[in-house]
Amino acid sequence: MTMPLARQVVRDLAVEHGACVQPIQLRRTNLDTGEVDQVLVPCGHTLAHACPSCAERARTLRAVQCREGWQLEDEPDLTPDAAIDDQQWWITMRADAQQSRDQAKAAGQDTLDFDELIRELDEEITRSGVRGNVAPGRPARRHRSTRRRQDAPDLPKRRSARAPWGRRTPRRTARRSAPRCSSR
Repeated sequence: MTMPLARQVVRDLAVEHGACVQPIQLRRTNLDTGEVDQVLVPCGHTLAHACPSCAERARTLRAVQCREGWQLEDEPDLTPDAAIDDQQWWITMRADAQQSRDQAKAAGQDTLDFDELIRELDEEITRSGVRGNVAPGRPARRHRSTRRRQDAPDLPKRRSARAPWGRRTPRRTARRSAPRCSSR
């Protein structure tokens, strides 16, 4: 018979007494005196294989919360409210301004005044309580986090072979034969 491991004995003893088996050690400093204390805080695992004591504590807490009615009886209603007349009027004005801008652009005229008017109308629409953009523009070019830095020197380039890929060279060991012609 082998002797038990000390770590397993400590873990079993902690589980038996309801203590956390993986406590998190925090340092607490008293700002008035400058005294530093070490505090062990329970890990808070909800899975029994990680920490049976914390999992049991979390299970009983959830049971109490359900018993006390902390859970929702009904799902929340997330449907948006209907638009009011003021909001509909601002949207109509925005649509008319966009149509005028598109016509001016098609005729080759300057659209700066229309762009300014559309920007002001978008602000009024937002102030009236409408969420989102009425006509979102094209998204900006996608930026990747791995883009090469502009201040870094260029990487050395490998010389490419002059022969294009796929060029067929005759084998030295193969014998040359006439191309096959099918008579069918």
